[in-house]
Amino acid sequence: MNLYRFMKNKVNYIDIILVIGLGVISTIIPFLSHFYNISSDGIYHLARFQSIADSLKDNLIPTTLNFKYVAHNSAIGVAINSLYPWLTGLIFIIPNLIFQNPIWGLGAGFLVLNIITILTTKSLIQYVSSNRLIIYTGIIIYQFNNYHFIDMYSRSAFGESIAYAFMPLVVLGLLQIYDYKKNGFLILGLGMGLLINTHIISFIFGFLIIFISVLYRCVTKKITFNNLIEISKAGIVGVMVGLYSLYNLLSVYLSNNIVEPFKVIKMLDMNTMLMTLFNNDIRSENSIGWNMGLPVTILLIGLIILSYKTNENTNWKKWIVGAGIGYLLIFNWWPVGSLINTPLSIIQFYGRFYVVISLLISVGFVLFLNQNNVSKKRLILLNILIMVFSLSAIYQNHYNYWTYHQPLTSSNYYSTLKSRSTFADYLPAKDSEKKVSVLSEENITSPQQKKLTNNSVTFKVNSKKERIISLPAVLYKGKNYNIWVNKQKVQSLSSKVLKVKVAKGFNTIKFESINNKNEIFLIFSVSSFLAFSMYLFFKNRQNFILTSSKL
Repeated sequence: MNLYRFMKNKVNYIDIILVIGLGVISTIIPFLSHFYNISSDGIYHLARFQSIADSLKDNLIPTTLNFKYVAHNSAIGVAINSLYPWLTGLIFIIPNLIFQNPIWGLGAGFLVLNIITILTTKSLIQYVSSNRLIIYTGIIIYQFNNYHFIDMYSRSAFGESIAYAFMPLVVLGLLQIYDYKKNGFLILGLGMGLLINTHIISFIFGFLIIFISVLYRCVTKKITFNNLIEISKAGIVGVMVGLYSLYNLLSVYLSNNIVEPFKVIKMLDMNTMLMTLFNNDIRSENSIGWNMGLPVTILLIGLIILSYKTNENTNWKKWIVGAGIGYLLIFNWWPVGSLINTPLSIIQFYGRFYVVISLLISVGFVLFLNQNNVSKKRLILLNILIMVFSLSAIYQNHYNYWTYHQPLTSSNYYSTLKSRSTFADYLPAKDSEKKVSVLSEENITSPQQKKLTNNSVTFKVNSKKERIISLPAVLYKGKNYNIWVNKQKVQSLSSKVLKVKVAKGFNTIKFESINNKNEIFLIFSVSSFLAFSMYLFFKNRQNFILTSSKL
């Protein structure tokens, strides 16, 4: 069958219009008046993406260290690209390369991300329902709940927002494995591999979904040896796809003392959440008040009540009860203060679990609709309410510059990435106290000039006498560097910060990263992803993502 006949027979153009339309509606408001309301988190992520884009513009494989667009409170050579995965950030990096106007590129990146989120959610929901209106109801719950837009447009947490798009693949893969579908392990493995290449905390959430699912089936005696084999195969696929990011992270983290992101346990506060819920507030700073929006929250409460009143052991109840339990667990009525120094503090903001909760609600409500007759008018009204509430929240957020926010425009885009202080995460730390950067114990010399490339920096320093100086650049064990002082190759006098001896007068110090790109692992991960994805596509053409659904 040729491509034209395949597309003609299998692709439903109503679905194409709906998917693109919902993607555009999800994207347009944050760019009204030709600016984007950017947070400190957003600047941090766009800076690391821009460093990758600049390397690609120069036809270079990106280094695992960051030299350009480093925050003022950080240091040149910081290993952000090693410790924070960037591969799926190509969703934003490629549009940046295509569009001369960086704001257009940013908007195009969000449009692509929203369409991907809608498509992955559609692939999950249409696995459990064949009714188009029910399918898009599930999509709208997951796509248009307030938390999703807190992540994308208020926090501008690009890594988590991209991971949000891939979480449905984890659930879809599990469902197919339990249904003994031949390629379920590939979908699960690709989903987990993409999470590894995106955001480590989201990968932990994906792992928890798998663990709790397997545990539940063990307790209910529904697990089989075949299920465990397929999940293990998915683990191998996930590691193959995420090998580049895993190697980068572990090679730096295991060999160095690192300044980790701050540890905290911020649970939701009921009073604050109710206030933000009724105010339709999606301010990112108010993490104890994050919410899913009034319509989705009321829907969850209503479904929990129905599940309590329904005596039948229906499938939808399991999903809704799971969402309800998850919702209750993220509030601050639990004594968690003593757990800050445990692995639980890695999560930081427990409102992040909304990604799992909203997914459970979406699937659970779709299963409910499969078994119960709800009029089309009521479903359409519910979808409109969810969208109106979330879009109005985005509009309110767009025109209010909350703490650490500012308007990002095409004229101030690059200067903002270069001038703003954001986070000092992932710098080398003191041996005795990991929370403190090595820069705090050094008298750092501010150079008169510096010239940056994608993998090097050149400092100009005028010294009144011969002396040893420390410069704002850092080193890591296991990484390779070249250092020249006045064209003489030297070694740093410190293993963590660039420390050299300079002569009286003007000195030129060049600091260069060499052989730190890990090309073999990069090629292996990308090739694995492409190979598995193409295999799935050609093996499942009859289930193409935009196949027709019943009205």
